[in-house]
Amino acid sequence: MRKAKSALAVVIAVALVAVGGAAWALWSVGGKGNATARGGTVIELLAAGRPDPGTPLYPGAGLDLLVMVRNDNTFPVRVDRIRPGSATATADDKHRKAGCLRTGVSLSRPVYSVALDIAPDSSANVLLPAAVRMTDDSDSACQGATFTLPLTLTGRSDA
Repeated sequence: MRKAKSALAVVIAVALVAVGGAAWALWSVGGKGNATARGGTVIELLAAGRPDPGTPLYPGAGLDLLVMVRNDNTFPVRVDRIRPGSATATADDKHRKAGCLRTGVSLSRPVYSVALDIAPDSSANVLLPAAVRMTDDSDSACQGATFTLPLTLTGRSDA
């Protein structure tokens, strides 16, 4: 009888180990597969700058520049630098035809570090103090002109 009880205990122990092994095997199932995602398209930011309309630009003057940036992307963007564009400032057609070829208009610094966060499909503004300047070598025909000054913005999206 003692042998039968011992044998029964061994069978029960083996059964418990087998059931535990089967349960462990059920929890450690593996597999393979693929996931796909499609990259979005980036839309270029639009920027427009405007100095205080009540303050004229003249040789030696520096004006604050309000830069308005539009983000038409579906994700947020942070603009971190604003610098001059690759072209020089130009005068409006009327003044350019009158001889305003050397405007002397530029940004005061080569780079402006900013932290402008723009939500998706929205706009934001940043003020650059004393950013636009006009040098003394501007053509006299530039008096009363409206100038276009290209800007380059750099930034990123951490979305």
